[in-house]
Amino acid sequence: QTPVFAAAIAGGAITDLNSFYHTINSSSGRSEMWRFGTEQWSMRKTPYEAPDSYLSNSPLTHVKQLQTPLLLWAGKNDWQVDTHQSLEFYLALRRLGKKGIMLLYPNEMHSLSNPVNQTDLTDRILQWFDFFLKGNKPEDWIEKGIQ
Repeated sequence: QTPVFAAAIAGGAITDLNSFYHTINSSSGRSEMWRFGTEQWSMRKTPYEAPDSYLSNSPLTHVKQLQTPLLLWAGKNDWQVDTHQSLEFYLALRRLGKKGIMLLYPNEMHSLSNPVNQTDLTDRILQWFDFFLKGNKPEDWIEKGIQ
């Protein structure tokens, strides 16, 4: 939301807390609601008791103010964080004309395990930062997007 960062990267990102609260983990079949009481967010209340807290802590709520070019990546078969979290944020970036690219790796989960994909992501991260931080010539995928 500020110009303090020249570029950013988010992998397997949770972008909408209300939506994630209502997600079923595809590996365990268990609701993700339990995470909000004791884990990362420690919200201690449900979205029904504290809707403003869930909204104000969700990146998707603030996407209109985003000023930083964002590279999103996810494994298409991520069972830990539903890929739709990243896709929704990416679509919001596109709709608002913000600089953002999403890499979606087929047959990958929350962490990339295929060495080819690991190398691809590493190379693209370096290229992303080389362009936005060092001013190097952008690679085609940064300039034109990915099909």
